Parts: sequence; C-alpha cells; structure tokens
Amino acid sequence: MKWRGRTALWLPPLAFALACDGGPAPTTSGAAPVAAPVTAEAQAVESKTSGPTDANADTDADPSAPPVRKDGTIYADAELMGTRVSLNVWLPPDKTAAEAGAAMQAALDAMSRIEDMMSEWQADSELSRISAAAGGEAVAVSPELVEILARARVIAAETQGAFDPTFHGVGQLWSFAPGATPPPAAAIAEKLPLVNYRNLHVDREAQVVRLAKAGMMLGLGAIAKGYAVDRASAVLVARGLIHHVVEAGGDTYASGTKNGKPWAVGIQAPDKRGVVGVLPTSGRAVVTSGNYQRYFEHDGVRYAHILDPRTGWPITAERSPRSVTVVAANATDADAYATAIAVMGVQTGMAFVEANDALEAVVIDGTDKVHISSGLRDQLVVPQ
Repeated sequence: MKWRGRTALWLPPLAFALACDGGPAPTTSGAAPVAAPVTAEAQAVESKTSGPTDANADTDADPSAPPVRKDGTIYADAELMGTRVSLNVWLPPDKTAAEAGAAMQAALDAMSRIEDMMSEWQADSELSRISAAAGGEAVAVSPELVEILARARVIAAETQGAFDPTFHGVGQLWSFAPGATPPPAAAIAEKLPLVNYRNLHVDREAQVVRLAKAGMMLGLGAIAKGYAVDRASAVLVARGLIHHVVEAGGDTYASGTKNGKPWAVGIQAPDKRGVVGVLPTSGRAVVTSGNYQRYFEHDGVRYAHILDPRTGWPITAERSPRSVTVVAANATDADAYATAIAVMGVQTGMAFVEANDALEAVVIDGTDKVHISSGLRDQLVVPQ
C-alpha cells in the first residue's frame, strides 16, 4: 500500500472520487456548470508517491502513521485484482492517523482475501475448486463465496442471463490482449451449452456449491470486484471510519461525507480526459463498465472484452454501449448490473433500469450520446 500525502487525487481509468466542495447545485436540466473546486481536483493526477514529509500534507505525532492531507483525508492506493485500488478516508476527530492507517490496511487485506478466494485464474482458489468439481459432489466454501454466488444467481435470473456467473465455460476461450484472435466458432458452439446459471446450485444453509454439468466453469470478474469494494467499506465502518470512498478500477462506493459535504464521483468520458458529469454521492455505489479499454481487432472487426453469455461472443459494436455507469445501494449489485446492461444494449438496458427502482444509470452509446435515467437527471452535474 502506498500513502499519498498530496492534495491531488489519482485518476482511475473509468471513474474517480473526490470531495464535492460546493458550488452551484445541479438544475433539473442537468446543465449547470461543474463547481470550479471539483473540476480543478478532477484534472489533477497524482504523479508520485508522497510520504509524511510532503509539503502539502499535515504530519502526525506518530512517525509510523500515514500523512493527513490539508483537507483532513488520508489517501492510499495499492495494486489488487489486476487494477489500482484506492482508499480515501476523512479522519474524524476521535481517530488518530495511526488508527486510520491500520484500518485501511485491514480493508485492503480483506480485498486481497476476496481476490484469493474468488479468482477464476488461480487454480487453488475456492472458486476454481468448484469448477474443478463440476458434475460431481457439492463443494464446501467460505460464507463470502456462498453469499456472492447466491446473489449472482439472482441477478442472472433477473437479467435473463445477460449476466451469468457460469460464463467462464466459454469465456476461457477468449483473450483480449493486443494481437489476439477470436476462437473458432465451432469451439464456442461446443462450450456454450456449459453456460447456464440454472445449473449453479447454492445451498446457503449448508454452505456448499455445486455445478450440475461436468465442464462448467465459474467466473466472477463482473461481480467480485464490486463485492471486494463493499467488504473493504464494511471493514472501515467497523473500525469507526464511516466517511470514506473505496474505488477499484471503476467500482466505487462512497460512505458518509467529507466533513459534512457529499463525496462526488466523476463519470469519465470514453477515450478522452474529462468527465461527462459529476454525481454527488453518499451511501451508495457508482460503477462504470466500458468497452473501449480492453479489446483487440481482427480482420477489420473490433472485439471488446464484454461477452454475451447467451451467445459466447462479444457484444456487437452496433448495439454495444461505450460506457455503462450504474448507481445502486452496493457495489456488488452495481458491478453485475453494469455488465448486464452493457450486454442488453442501450435501449433494452435503459428500459431495464427504469423498471427497477433500485437502479439508476448513465449510458454512453456508440455515437457518444449520453443517456441518463430519470432518477439521476436532477442529480448529475454536467459540465458545459
């Protein structure tokens, strides 16, 4: 973990979190200008690791404690789950920087444990053990894995398979590294029958999981990162640090406030610097999934990394949103629903959001048109 003592914030690839320092409130049209303090911080990118002696940071009496920045926050980041993870904590008067630092390390440790448990790419993970036993007996697993798989199955049913935790049966055939090529259509057709969330059986009481057909494989890349963000937030709350932001590669959860003012999450414009809007946020998750960062091109066709579990192929460019941002009560749900909405396409996905009172969304289509769900139009601050 690296402590950041400067007041600038590191800008993650898909979204960033900062403190909303006032300025004009969003109007019903969403066209009010972004407050100057927000945009100033939004454009600042942390360029180096800073220690407690940084001129912009307040020092703590304990030399082992992390630096407290001028705005009263402690910021740290680390590499986990194949991405950059950041914690931004507002230090309350009854906590020391050393106590906050220990809590933040515990939060990152919790995320690391989730990664080790739920990675389909680690042969010895609990998730991989379930896949290895597919078609056989149920496997006893940790309560966290039972919890996330039970929730994944519910979301799969709600989205009619647009999100499916058993997609890895066919997803394993694909690589989206530069220079990759699509797998043979025959191989996809052979593996596709293995993708069916209905054949995932989760017994929450016995804490066992079973895949009904041999060859099935679980992949939680579209939900585990959000779950890890939620777990990190829960650790911080349990340690008395209610006011914080946890972010992992575009999956953001904002808890409480920063000295009484709401946090804000910026929704990044695809393929460019800047944002399409800033959302004041407290006690909810904002998760962005985009198709413009992981892809390869072959024979003039662009293959983005988001697969449709129902076909085994990436969603087509004609109906693929460039970016989907989902707002929900927790990052677990927002993560999974963001992928499902991307698979559904703009029109079907936005209709799904409008029919679900627990969700809001901002979707950027292939022409860069921004679609905002009805519940966010009065909240999203759109720059002019």
